[in-house]
Amino acid sequence: MPKRTATMLGCAVLLGMLMGESRAQTDDPSGSPGAGRATVWIEPSVSVGATLSSNGNASSSNGRSELMLDVTPALRAVLNTARVKGFVDYSLRAEYFLDGNSGNRLSNRLNASATVEAWDQRAFVDVSGSISDQSVSAFGPQNLTGLADVNRSETSSFRVSPYIRGTLGGLVDYQVRYALQTLNTDTSIRSDSTSQVLSARLGSRPVGQQLGWFFDASAQENDYVIGRDTRSDIARAGVIVSVSPQLNVTLSAGVETNDTITLQRESYNITGLGFDWRPSLQTSLSVSVEKRYFGTGYNASLEHRTGRTIWRYSASRSASDSPTQAGSVRLGTNYEIVDALFAQSIPDPILRAQAVLQFLANFNIPADAQNFQDFLSSSATLNQTQRLSVALNGIRGVITFNVSRGTTSRLDSLTTLGDDFDSNTEIDQQSWGVSYGHRLTPLTSFNAAYIDQKSSGSSGISSKRQSVSLGLSTRLAPRTSGSVQLQFGRFNNTAGSYNDAAISGRITHRF
Repeated sequence: MPKRTATMLGCAVLLGMLMGESRAQTDDPSGSPGAGRATVWIEPSVSVGATLSSNGNASSSNGRSELMLDVTPALRAVLNTARVKGFVDYSLRAEYFLDGNSGNRLSNRLNASATVEAWDQRAFVDVSGSISDQSVSAFGPQNLTGLADVNRSETSSFRVSPYIRGTLGGLVDYQVRYALQTLNTDTSIRSDSTSQVLSARLGSRPVGQQLGWFFDASAQENDYVIGRDTRSDIARAGVIVSVSPQLNVTLSAGVETNDTITLQRESYNITGLGFDWRPSLQTSLSVSVEKRYFGTGYNASLEHRTGRTIWRYSASRSASDSPTQAGSVRLGTNYEIVDALFAQSIPDPILRAQAVLQFLANFNIPADAQNFQDFLSSSATLNQTQRLSVALNGIRGVITFNVSRGTTSRLDSLTTLGDDFDSNTEIDQQSWGVSYGHRLTPLTSFNAAYIDQKSSGSSGISSKRQSVSLGLSTRLAPRTSGSVQLQFGRFNNTAGSYNDAAISGRITHRF
């Protein structure tokens, strides 16, 4: 608990620094010609909405309608100053249920990430935080609107990572980093966790060299409230061959010691091969394969973009030694796709963020929508995923397509933890979705989306959810918009099935 509290306080202090930095980095107040453009953008907003669901209690036999009112103040900020670079996206939603079938509640949403330069291009601090609803079980019931959704739990993840970096003798780069990460969820049947990682890296300077080298080492401790604590130590070395300015090949070898899959610490050899190919500014391909303690791991990513499209594919097989191991925060699938579309035409991060959010608002597309739904576990897992996303931006419309497949298994098979892996050695998830937004007039847009998700376990249990949404959005005033959304869904699992329909209206004002 002290570690988790310290991490959350550290995130709060550093995010406060972001806001403090903003007061010193705005436009020249004189407004004179030639004054510097703002390096900080902050936009508060508030939205008021109402949602009527035909099956708010997600019941297959005794469905009840539910009417909910909500008020959601929010704050978005993007910072690109000399010392601080990052973003904050936070909202607090107050939900009031008129029919009394569900309990009123406050829910938080946060995506924040920043890098703070602490001292003279040598010492830095990375800080990130995330708060969102997560599925407790891959097979539990779901409904369209989240009303009375007993299968979801508000989950927060925070990370603070100070590090130093520099050059020795002008020939060798070094970096030493410490990271403290926490995950905390409201449900008592899934584990909270704390992870600490100490790592160091030495490597030759990459500029103008045909042959380079590196050495890295790390020590990690994972503490679980439910389940067994684990420790992992890794050391590896490698060489980097620059075959051409566009192609680098990496060879690596090392050793790791851990007690993830055994009660006692065991040692394992590591061997790896990878390449990074960038034939043009529009196309990149990277592939790495490594033999690890869990077998063969790999990571592949391909991206290609044109003036109006972006294509992304990724495939990986890797161990998650901690639910917070990655420590990264993302603005959301839709935001990422549109941001990538605008990356070349709008290089400034603040102007691009404004353009992306305005673009999504015009088509009433949620910035943080995730097509692939994860679920909570209480130990280290082995994850195998494949994801493809495509976006096509037309003159008056945009189409996005996402397809994902993931297979997850528990690495620690020695303990019983009360999660989905007690009865399933492997869980397979498949998901695909398509969305379309079309500008009907300069002020009004139409949007439609379809999502299909399926989870199946090795024990024979399964669940499936399908949903369709249709909506209209319009600008009511220069900084005020309104929207109406219709949703239809069907859910079924081994315990039964039910249908749901919902209509919602919302007014949003940006200050």
